[in-house]
Amino acid sequence: MIINKEKTKRTKNRWPVNGPMLDVHSKRPRIRADLFFILDKLISSAQMSSFLSFLKKIVSSPFISSLVSCSERLASSRWLKWIVIALLPVMILLKFPVERYDYDVWWQMALGKYYLTHHTLMIDHSIFSWTPADSNWIYNTCLGSIIVYLFYELAGGFGLWIFQWLIFSGIFLLIYFFFRVIHQKVDITSIILIAALGIACSYSISYYKPELFSILLGCLLGVISLYVKITRRKYLFYLYPFIFAVWVNLHGGFILGFCFLACFFFGELLNIIIFPQESFTFTRKEFIHLGIACLLALTATWFNPYGMDYVMSIYHSVISESFDLNSKYIQAYIPLWTYFLSYFKDVGNIDTSFSRMGIIFWIMVVMMLFQCCLVFYELIKNRTLDFTGLIVNIATFWGSMRATRANFMFPLMFFFTFFYQLYHLNLKSITRKTTVFALLIFMLFFFNIAYVTLRYSADNKWLGSGLDSFAPVKEVAFLKKYHLEGPIFNDYLIGGYLLWDLYPDYKVFIDPRHVPFAGQVAPDYWEFISKPATAEDIIQFNKKYPFKTAIIHYKELPLIFDFLNAGWHLVYFEKNAAVLVHQSVLSKIPPETQLVDLGPMRFKDIKNPEVLLSLFSLYVNLNPPASQIIYDFYRKNVSDFYKRKNEHLRVMEDDMRQKRLLQLKAGTNY
Repeated sequence: MIINKEKTKRTKNRWPVNGPMLDVHSKRPRIRADLFFILDKLISSAQMSSFLSFLKKIVSSPFISSLVSCSERLASSRWLKWIVIALLPVMILLKFPVERYDYDVWWQMALGKYYLTHHTLMIDHSIFSWTPADSNWIYNTCLGSIIVYLFYELAGGFGLWIFQWLIFSGIFLLIYFFFRVIHQKVDITSIILIAALGIACSYSISYYKPELFSILLGCLLGVISLYVKITRRKYLFYLYPFIFAVWVNLHGGFILGFCFLACFFFGELLNIIIFPQESFTFTRKEFIHLGIACLLALTATWFNPYGMDYVMSIYHSVISESFDLNSKYIQAYIPLWTYFLSYFKDVGNIDTSFSRMGIIFWIMVVMMLFQCCLVFYELIKNRTLDFTGLIVNIATFWGSMRATRANFMFPLMFFFTFFYQLYHLNLKSITRKTTVFALLIFMLFFFNIAYVTLRYSADNKWLGSGLDSFAPVKEVAFLKKYHLEGPIFNDYLIGGYLLWDLYPDYKVFIDPRHVPFAGQVAPDYWEFISKPATAEDIIQFNKKYPFKTAIIHYKELPLIFDFLNAGWHLVYFEKNAAVLVHQSVLSKIPPETQLVDLGPMRFKDIKNPEVLLSLFSLYVNLNPPASQIIYDFYRKNVSDFYKRKNEHLRVMEDDMRQKRLLQLKAGTNY
């Protein structure tokens, strides 16, 4: 009797922390009752019993039973686990060769260099361009850009690769720590879920830039939040302000961190209102500490060189109409739904597009289905629902689908909330029972990545090597050596590198920062390149923006020919870009430029099929005999394993044949 009284006493003593004990007429039980009343109306008990019976039959079938038995035996194999662990970094390495068109890293490093050389943490972003730019725009990555710049200065491209893999290592350590907290073994299924996490985040984490800090700190934020939820060490909430005080100076992704905190706070509020007595619900005191920590984290974001103006600048940039207009043309802001719909329109291109973006889309969809299954299980089995995980996953799923560059948020949040729910619902053993299925998925991932990387790409670079080879290094050196008359026109992509290597000798027309140009230059630029430009279009554009020299990347190869057709002169080209001048400045060009070698033998060692194809397009139109030499280089240098090799060779042969016919009709020699 004494024991029973003590138990009753301890039960009663919990309520002063969470509030007075509610009677049967209180609103909270009524809200809960209404919730399950609606659920019971939607799914009758007979339907539920029938569905559960159906599931039991499937689970107890001989085939499923044998699969489960086989999975548990495989899960017990240490050799198999270590083989999968060894293959995981190999797969990640194959997935992340050096990005050929990662020009953001260059302007990020240009900012880091500017901070250090000018002994400041503030920049007027209009100083880099000669076109109208918003001098009031605030972009603060002072610490992030400096760190990236220092890694490059220390060890070049390899240093940037080290920086990237240090971030990866930090994420893996957080995963390992979280598994220790929830007593989750690092089994084969969990390793393969880590692989799925890496692939789902691949678009964001493949680039060398401060955005990687947002991925790491977002991961840290989720781990701390769930750690407190498990251990009830509420004072760890006060790590939030320190995280955000650093984050706000590393990358603008701290805004996504606040979105997570808002969802976490709102989910816990619903738990307190609807399920106040459940073990996953915070006490009122714990919830107050969460709220205070969130407010302090918001205040901590003022600790940046611009104070509160920085946060408001991000807000105004995101809601502006010009931002929405320009974002339609930038891949990083295109919704993932767009990629999904495009596959049904262009099935023939599914090999490369699916491996890049489609697989991300489907992994995220499957993750959301898993989340729904766990929610459904909790509702039916326990008659409860932890709103926090549900709201966080729905919000981050929508945000990740809404903008490609934010797609890392949902996979990260799903990963940790998924394993937390398995822990909370006592379903951790399910990872051992799904080993066979997980291994099949891993093999699909591995062979898909290996096949696409090796068959649909050639001349890949790893470990950060060759980063400079994808940038217009020699083209920019030509501009600086011969001091061609400015101002210059450049395409959007190449502007990122020009900030790094050409400023202050020349200022850019536009660059991938894009927001400073959102008011005028960017809309004009997108309209200008969105269709073939006639000579009159270029003349009118040149009147508005009086540039004399143009440097254009081969990604915009049609634009180069538009300029040539409008009377501009090609004075130099290399592996990545072409330099053109207006006819009015030809007489001012130093005569020694005529001695610069523009022949095809410069490219005899090039193995990149995209570069050779672009060079061929230039030569076949400007110097047809040289196009045959580039064709021979392509056939000799490009690996036969490259899937598009024969297709490209046929296209080149057709182009040379058509050029011969045109010249025969014109009565000229090839």
